[in-house]
Amino acid sequence: MIDMAREPRSSRELDPLPLVAVVGVGNLLLSDDGVGIHAIRRLRSDSRVRSMARLIDGGTVGTDLLAEVCGCEKLLIVDAVDAGLPPGTTVRMDFSGPNPPRIDTRNAHQSGIPGLLDDLRLLGQAPRHVVLVGVQPAAIGLGTRLSPAVASALAAVSAEVVRQLDRWTPAGGATSTQATQSAESWDATISKGATETSKTSAA
Repeated sequence: MIDMAREPRSSRELDPLPLVAVVGVGNLLLSDDGVGIHAIRRLRSDSRVRSMARLIDGGTVGTDLLAEVCGCEKLLIVDAVDAGLPPGTTVRMDFSGPNPPRIDTRNAHQSGIPGLLDDLRLLGQAPRHVVLVGVQPAAIGLGTRLSPAVASALAAVSAEVVRQLDRWTPAGGATSTQATQSAESWDATISKGATETSKTSAA
């Protein structure tokens, strides 16, 4: 995981758990472009995740998704992102705040996520926090299977989703304490194939 946006201490609220949605987007007919959907399917088998957030199959970011996420205070998106990294590498980007960064996802629905967030802002329904967990694709072409590198990264993606939900969870339990410690560290983890390398240095 390459954490491209450390979450500052001030953004970890102590209020009750707000409405949280985890949205996987992509096209299952275009190989690695469908990684977000595969991730959501994997996460649905985790009862702990289901208790912390709504899990949404966002498809290719059609108009139906806008209604699904309206009213969410915290939105976590899982998608294929071409960041020029080795296939299967996972990245985390924080789009919260008044001037969120822009990213060229370079996938089959690259205008979908920015358009969705713009529409939510126009409706006055913009989430307070938006985080993207992306996976570097190996191939985006006709096919219903993920490439080996991206398929092997699903475990790392699921783990990062859980870590982000923990960051958003009110303090008070062991899990939240661990998440706070993690958020205060400069954490960079590269996941490629079946091997995951973790590096942590003081913030």
